[in-house]
Amino acid sequence: MSGETLTLPNSGVTVIVGPNNAGKSTFLRELSSHVKHGSRLRQYGTPKSVYGVQLRHTGTLADTFAWFAQHAKEHEPNPGDKYFKAPGGNISQHSLREIFSNSEIETGVEEASELLCLFGDPWQRPGYITSQDKRDRQSSPASHPLHILQDRPDLVREIDSISQQVFGQGLTLDGIGRTLILRVGKSELPSPKVDEVTEEYWADIERLPELIEQGDGMKSLIGLMMPLVTASHEVVLIDEPEAFLHPPQAFTLGKILGEMSHSNGTQVILATHDRNILSGILQSGSDVSIIRLDRNREGGSIAHQLNVEDLKQIWEDPVLRYTNVLDGLFHKAVILAEAERDCNFYASALDCLPQEGTTRTLPRDILFVPAGGKDGFPRLVRLLRSAKVPVVVSPDLDILNDRSKLRTLVQAMDADWNALDGYYNRATAQFRQPPDKTVIRDVLQPLNSLLGDRQSEPYTAMVRKEISAQLRTKESPWARIKLYGELAFQTERAAASDLLQGLRQAGIVPVHVGELECFARSVDVAKGPAWLPAALTAGAHKGEDTRRHLRALLDATSRDSR
Repeated sequence: MSGETLTLPNSGVTVIVGPNNAGKSTFLRELSSHVKHGSRLRQYGTPKSVYGVQLRHTGTLADTFAWFAQHAKEHEPNPGDKYFKAPGGNISQHSLREIFSNSEIETGVEEASELLCLFGDPWQRPGYITSQDKRDRQSSPASHPLHILQDRPDLVREIDSISQQVFGQGLTLDGIGRTLILRVGKSELPSPKVDEVTEEYWADIERLPELIEQGDGMKSLIGLMMPLVTASHEVVLIDEPEAFLHPPQAFTLGKILGEMSHSNGTQVILATHDRNILSGILQSGSDVSIIRLDRNREGGSIAHQLNVEDLKQIWEDPVLRYTNVLDGLFHKAVILAEAERDCNFYASALDCLPQEGTTRTLPRDILFVPAGGKDGFPRLVRLLRSAKVPVVVSPDLDILNDRSKLRTLVQAMDADWNALDGYYNRATAQFRQPPDKTVIRDVLQPLNSLLGDRQSEPYTAMVRKEISAQLRTKESPWARIKLYGELAFQTERAAASDLLQGLRQAGIVPVHVGELECFARSVDVAKGPAWLPAALTAGAHKGEDTRRHLRALLDATSRDSR
């Protein structure tokens, strides 16, 4: 445990994220146990993730009794021995008086936990949609969510609406026989009165398939939503709400959970591996808190709470909103590149990178995220670092062209710009000098040197690229940076080396050959969509320059994760 104090919104959604085996499910189980047992839990051993939970309630004891009377059935098995009973549990008024006598609850809510707190384990969900015998009397306390649906046609409509939103199929509660059955679809006949059910209507209902016989995704989602719709838990813990769902369905579920939390004032805490769930929750407008779990070197869990304001800025950005940056919360490290093409090239190179030493970096552990250009780097860095996601930046070398932009990025990486400023001034002085006045002779001479003995060659895209590069170097000294990479530093090479080393130490690894296309100089495609397939076909992702750059990126991710 890292000793981190986490603050959750009173009503809203807290999303637990992190890489595989980070302890998300354990976090929820221990949180559920703390809600029930409070400080007494530590008598049974040291928790792995959650050391303690501060529970508070507002209102008077009379308010507490009124809440339970509204959300559970009063039951008096013996005179003066009053209980509140609901699906999942019951509690006496005497116990409520002991638990809620103080505003801070140190010993947990004990028996009241079943009524106040729901733990939505994936494997329990089918039980909420399995057919149930009817009660002997309608006034008897409900012992299952289907009994509550039988009493509340409005809740049948709500669960039906959820099924329509996610799966495009409605639900019908079949209560004609001795059992209550959830079925998929609708009868084509008008609903008769209770005492006027015809054989034709009964047969039409029975032709509808039972929900319990449907696919795992539909069963899991409706099984999750049943206790949420039919009960009024103040705290809802959900493990893997996206189980068995396709991405669009997971997004819709996240949106529904966020909207329900907002409208009901419920505190929802869920653990997920799916950015679609998170995207849906963000879309819902509910208050959101994000906690990222990871493992330290000793194998213990560590937790970091995301800066939600940074997340909102990303979500409101029309470009960055639709990148895969949120997937970074589920990976061990993120490498930011300028564009999608850069990310695809580096991901292909990582798949083919020979492993060295005893530590293997699995491609699935690293996520490449496009920043939409250099201006997008600082915002993404701040977002990911606030959740303690190890992050490395891979800009083209011409980021040195803009001192302000580079300084902002260095500071976003929590590095000291003043330690690099002197190296920057000396290393880039040769490029910041005003260019000499150029005459036609200055342009023709390098072109003649380049092409003089190649006049019979075909005029290809590669030749055009070489000519354009020569012309750019005459227009701006900075163009040599992109064309020649580190070799462009003709003077103050020591300062340039120190500057680039300092940037790498900060987690900024510029492309040492200049720009992405320079990893495949022999490819007969200059830029554009055709470049990537041409570069991969030519094997440029396996080239030594590419592997040198990739190893520098991986070394930087290792430093940032320490």
